[in-house]
Amino acid sequence: MALDVVVIGHVALDVNIFPWGVVENVLGGAPTYSGLQFAALKQQVGIVSKVGIDFTEKFPPIYRKLGLDTEGIYVAGEHTTTFENTYDEQGNRTQVCRHVAPGITPEDVPSDYRDARSFYVSPIANEITPELLRHLKRESNLVMLDPQGVLRVIGADGRVRIRPRDLSEFFRYVDIVKLGREEAVILGENVERGMRGIQEMGPRIVILTKGGEQTMMLYDGEFVKIDPLKVEARDMTGAGDVFGAAFLTRYLATRDALQAAKFAVAAAGLKIRYKGPTGFPSEQEILEAVSRLR
Repeated sequence: MALDVVVIGHVALDVNIFPWGVVENVLGGAPTYSGLQFAALKQQVGIVSKVGIDFTEKFPPIYRKLGLDTEGIYVAGEHTTTFENTYDEQGNRTQVCRHVAPGITPEDVPSDYRDARSFYVSPIANEITPELLRHLKRESNLVMLDPQGVLRVIGADGRVRIRPRDLSEFFRYVDIVKLGREEAVILGENVERGMRGIQEMGPRIVILTKGGEQTMMLYDGEFVKIDPLKVEARDMTGAGDVFGAAFLTRYLATRDALQAAKFAVAAAGLKIRYKGPTGFPSEQEILEAVSRLR
């Protein structure tokens, strides 16, 4: 039976530095945050990623134990992609990258995964290429991209910054694009014009999330804005990938972009109440929270 979704992107080992303290050796990246959210929503999930020997030394086969298919996870080299994330009181993040695992190629996608109903692609360190997206895209599936890792430049000191660049070769093979606060720089001063420009490159749906601010979505030629869920945020790490997993799950089920966006906003809001890769909400919890959204 075909998988519901395949998550593509590096696993991360994170050191998270908050105003209230430091948490080390935290699993991160899309395989963790979107993968576990997909699993919480009862999706059949596969992962394509590359990790280092340090991952196998520090962690048991956690993804498999939680119901994710791990045929596409490869051990390549000594180090897993590793970030040091420093957050201020407003949730703004400064990143330093200590290690980067090898890139992900079309040949790394297991043949059993190629008939998946959808792909959620969320790189963190330039590990994907347009050729990989072209390899994934078919008329019968959906491909959703969070391009955060494609826009990152890692300096000699490891410091991470966002550099605007032409992503048209990526967007032409994608149905849904989700941008976060940091990636919004590619939109220019006129956000709506920038989002329309992305849509003209190929994606049917373009989404901009900005943490505790309104989420904006362009679909069917119209813009909608959704207020965030009012919660006490304890950890913003992975919120974008939780949003992506919830959106894609709901959109696959309903083909209703507005309903899927509300579902995703609620899911991300519920998740950030918990520290680290825990507290992934169920469908019922999310649906109850949706009723509180504007």
